Amino acid sequence: MNIKKETATVQIRQIAERLQLSPGTVSIVLNGRGDSMRISKATQQRVQAMAKEMNYQPNMNARRLRQAAGEKASYIIAVYWCNDFLDELLGKFFQGAYLVTKNSKLNVEIVVQPYEFNELKKFRENMNSNRYNGVIIGGASEDDLSFMEAMDFNIPIILMNRQSNKFSWVSISDYESGRKCAKLFAARGHKKAGILNKKNKGRGSRLRELGFTEACEEFGIEVGMEWTGVAEKRNFESGYQEIKKFFMSQKDTPTALFVMDNGLIGGVLMALKENNIHVPEDMEIIVSGDDEALEYTTPTVTSLRMPMLDMAKSALEMMLTMIENNISIPMNRILVPDFIIRQSCGDFPELEDSVKKR
Repeated sequence: MNIKKETATVQIRQIAERLQLSPGTVSIVLNGRGDSMRISKATQQRVQAMAKEMNYQPNMNARRLRQAAGEKASYIIAVYWCNDFLDELLGKFFQGAYLVTKNSKLNVEIVVQPYEFNELKKFRENMNSNRYNGVIIGGASEDDLSFMEAMDFNIPIILMNRQSNKFSWVSISDYESGRKCAKLFAARGHKKAGILNKKNKGRGSRLRELGFTEACEEFGIEVGMEWTGVAEKRNFESGYQEIKKFFMSQKDTPTALFVMDNGLIGGVLMALKENNIHVPEDMEIIVSGDDEALEYTTPTVTSLRMPMLDMAKSALEMMLTMIENNISIPMNRILVPDFIIRQSCGDFPELEDSVKKR
């Protein structure tokens, strides 16, 4: 992907260059936070004078930051979230964000912007300090990450469950997550396993699949190509059709199945039931991702739970720390997913600390 490297905004950088200040300092002053960030009055006056001379025109969101006298200015945090994941994941994100803002003395506004897979670049003009104090991005594809890496931004950017040398991120250990699933199947004596993934794979999904397949090879579990399905969408219908297509036509079926997205599981269970494959007697299942519905399926489904609530809290706390302290060096945090053991797959023969029963 060939993208010309450019700045997300020009005006603030021009002011900064004329004054020989950092774009971040100029942004803070123009957003009305000079006093709270302990920027000298002299510097603030220089920035304001140069902005007036250059006819700097902040947009509506920037003007919102300069509120009525005596009222503490808001931080506006944008959450760019891939349209494929506008479900319980976003809900859990906001649960975590709410806990942070509730316990914080800071005034924080969160703006949500959905985007299509591979099309984050359409919003590049919006990701600047004229609109937001920071941006959190969820569900970015490989193309989206390539676009981001080719850009320069003058506000903090945090990636959710993606890793980067350029931007801050909060992520789980995806490769090890895949290995953990293979290890559980191996501990339960399985020798043949299948995988059901989705078509639009992000980097995290690819790493989980890689960790799973490499660990299966290490543990002596066969993962045949005929037992590998790719669902068009992350929904009931796609899960149903892929199981019919990739598993039901085979005389020899695997005894274990790793479903890479919990949005597929309803269709998977229906297809297996229609073809008299009983879970867990004939096939044990682990699904990546957890939601309340997995408690009410028949059978209930063992899941590798992504700690989205903790990820959201970590991301927003990191964002506010970076804004409040004018930190430009990337920060990161890795969280560990855990198993929720239910009826579709039992636990390890000797239960590990990272495994929880239900």
